[in-house]
Amino acid sequence: METLKTKLRVVVGQQAKRLAGMTGLLDELNRLRARVAELEVEVQETRRLHQRLAELTDVVTEVLVPAADREDEKIKKILASYNRESF
Repeated sequence: METLKTKLRVVVGQQAKRLAGMTGLLDELNRLRARVAELEVEVQETRRLHQRLAELTDVVTEVLVPAADREDEKIKKILASYNRESF
């Protein structure tokens, strides 16, 4: 009888460790799923910011290009300075 109890304790102990490991994996899986959801939100925000930057660049181009076509020397100097410093 004692041998059976000993064997059962060993098996139950092994199964308890196995279950604890599986629970840890489930916790890790849930943590990773939550992190992926956070990253997806951040990617969407980054896409919106990039779109906004592209639109702003278009507006600036529309304003500056016609100014560059004029013969005004002051505007040309400012644009030249902008081109040197911004790139």
